Amino acid sequence: MFNPGIAYMLVCVVLFAVAVVIHYHTIHLSLPISSAITILSILLPITAFLNAYIYPNLLRSSHTFTSGDIFTRLAPIGLQGLQAITTAVLATLLLGGVVPSPALEFLIDYGWDKLYQAKNADCIVLIQDTYNCCGLNSVDDRAYPFHNVPGGTCAEIHGRTKACRQPWTGALRAASGIDFGVVAVVGLMQMIGLLIMRERTAWWTALRTEDWKPFSETDDESSRRLPTVAEESEESSEQGEPAQAGYGAIQMPVAEPSSSPGEANHRNND
Repeated sequence: MFNPGIAYMLVCVVLFAVAVVIHYHTIHLSLPISSAITILSILLPITAFLNAYIYPNLLRSSHTFTSGDIFTRLAPIGLQGLQAITTAVLATLLLGGVVPSPALEFLIDYGWDKLYQAKNADCIVLIQDTYNCCGLNSVDDRAYPFHNVPGGTCAEIHGRTKACRQPWTGALRAASGIDFGVVAVVGLMQMIGLLIMRERTAWWTALRTEDWKPFSETDDESSRRLPTVAEESEESSEQGEPAQAGYGAIQMPVAEPSSSPGEANHRNND
């Protein structure tokens, strides 16, 4: 039987693994993308899974304890809203590294110039050797070996004629696109999860049980949709109607036990 809880967990694990690979790929190639963005892309699938896991309990608490503190009542909405905002911000930032734009071109120039100004020979050599290129805009543009270094230029030493701008930009766009896909899938899963939990708030119970059945095939009260506060109030008022109807109503007289014929004749003689 298909288990939505297990499927949700497996998808989150796969997204987490993909985001980890992209994070190390961006560090390895010194791609001009903030590590904070790639780290948040790693944490998002895990936090989304934990958020979805505790959401039914938080929702039940907010409906059950109607007189509880404001934190208990707003916790389900607050956590889901925070996840949605984080997802939207990450998706926007990552999309900027996918779509060609002047901002992307500036980011590439700034990233390479930062490596060159820091004389980070290891990173520049790694990029040039990975893509068999030299320099950024041309084979002589801020390439390694740096100027005034004996032995010739990168193009003369390795016989390369291709600049590194195009492949390095392609690597950045690919990494940003994959992370954008991870974030987009997490956002889609959040919406689907909320729709499923609206009809079956205890579907995460399937993670702790051996057999899981759809809601239509079981009468387990714990798997039904959680009643809202209005529904609970209506139900309690309906339960209170019989008691209100009985209060102050005309009491039916209780029949007294009938007397025997001898007692009746004795009363008539008197």
